[in-house]
Amino acid sequence: MHCVDVGIIKTMFQDAQQARDWLKEQGYPVQESLINSPPQLKPSASKHISEWIPLVKIETPDYAPFHIYWVRFKQECGTGDLRYVVDAYLKKYPQVLTLFIGSHYRKGKWGSLLMCPEPQAKHWYHACVTDELTPRNERLLKALQYNPAEPVETLWRRVYRTLRGETMNARIKEAFESFIMELENIRAEIDAEIQHATQHGDYIKVQELAREAEQLKELIGKVQQLRAGNTTVNSTTKSARSTRDNEDATPKKAFIIPLLQALVDLDGEAPKRKVLERIQELTKDQLKPADYEELPSGGKIRWKSKVTGLRNKLIKQGYLRADTPQGIWAITDKGRQYLEQLKNS
Repeated sequence: MHCVDVGIIKTMFQDAQQARDWLKEQGYPVQESLINSPPQLKPSASKHISEWIPLVKIETPDYAPFHIYWVRFKQECGTGDLRYVVDAYLKKYPQVLTLFIGSHYRKGKWGSLLMCPEPQAKHWYHACVTDELTPRNERLLKALQYNPAEPVETLWRRVYRTLRGETMNARIKEAFESFIMELENIRAEIDAEIQHATQHGDYIKVQELAREAEQLKELIGKVQQLRAGNTTVNSTTKSARSTRDNEDATPKKAFIIPLLQALVDLDGEAPKRKVLERIQELTKDQLKPADYEELPSGGKIRWKSKVTGLRNKLIKQGYLRADTPQGIWAITDKGRQYLEQLKNS
């Protein structure tokens, strides 16, 4: 295993002393003495171990114990034997987060070894690190960097994930994150424009912006799927209905002013049927054929369903009354003020 030190690549971890010195350079609270003290495992497991030396033991009341051991396995020990030893250790010490740094004879030569067993899932991941400084080895060295302020679980999990292997290069992930963030900023700007157009009663503009927002939302979803490694991006029936709802129908926000205005026109309160009739009169020039379609979920008319949902939202915001008899809708003084604010802004 290698690390880069002042531009010089040096071999590491040929023995416990080298491993301990490297960990100390990283700031780990290493053990002062190197003592070979194998755990009390069953003989069928311990027979594969030549050296078992504690290098780091971090035990605090706030976190699970975190140990790093140097382990040298006997020359005849195969990969299956490594698994057997690790499983035996996990069964006896399931509460300890453990990293094993050691030496293993493989393919006719001794090589460095890094293992990170998962206590709960009983999984274990190991890396037989060669004499070459590969990108994966560099990631392992970076993952092993120690920060005293960082919870040991975070350190252990980082090494565990690195050993499992990442589905995508970290720089590519960062590029995806940056792209998604920029798209989200654009969507926020469109939402602000929709609100402004709604306040001015420009429902045609609202519909145009809503279509842009929906297209952008779909794009963000596809990028997120690609970031997650899902290269097959399919449109589901649900998303198709959502697209139809937003592209061909009037958005819910466009009904805010008509709903409040309808209640004012009806002396502040009225049965739901009367309110919907008045809203239809106010918006008859804006409503589209898709607004009159029945929803697949239960036969309700699309625009009426949106208004009903909008009413619930306005109640929570204090613009409509929540204490009316069933079937009666009513506006509050705050709602009247809000309507005037929207009409005058």
